[in-house]
Amino acid sequence: MSDLVLWGAGGHGRVVVEIARAMGGFGTISFIDDAFRGCEVAEAGGYLQSLKDGVWPLYVVSIGGNDMRAACYERAFEHGLRPATLVHPSAAISPSAVLDEGTVVMARAVINAGARIGRNCIVNTAAVVEHDCRVGDHVHLSPGVLLGGDVSVHRFAHVGLGAIVLPGVEIGAGAVVGAGAVVLDSVAAGATVASIPAKDLVR
Repeated sequence: MSDLVLWGAGGHGRVVVEIARAMGGFGTISFIDDAFRGCEVAEAGGYLQSLKDGVWPLYVVSIGGNDMRAACYERAFEHGLRPATLVHPSAAISPSAVLDEGTVVMARAVINAGARIGRNCIVNTAAVVEHDCRVGDHVHLSPGVLLGGDVSVHRFAHVGLGAIVLPGVEIGAGAVVGAGAVVLDSVAAGATVASIPAKDLVR
């Protein structure tokens, strides 16, 4: 039975630890964090330096922001920790779907046939990933997101609360889809879109 380390002790981390407990199968579950002090949380840098050869806990980065989550993921991996994949027992995952390491799937999420979710992603509460979708590394699909069939969401993209992405649409790397948006057409890398139908925000 492996121990589990969660990097990030904020609100998102409190949800992730409940998923890990609901799954069972772990020994000790503990938090590390760069800023938080006290309680049962160890400072991240000191913890990583204290690891000894042959002691490689599992880990998940429990931070919502994609850039920070990716940086912590890579740092923990370089120190020899092994990424875990956490799936809430109420989530529905097709046997033909693929979840890469470090990803967290929250309560009542659905991932359908042939879908692939990359490394270190968040498929948040009640999000739906339809058949044959491809989700790149370090993506956050917020609560209530609906991806139609054959959607591509590239690495570091963030799809906001309740957004709908129509079948076959492509969301570029680092793009942001605003909460409640309905995306009819593909979104360029780095773009931010919002509204119904979704349009580029003018800055």
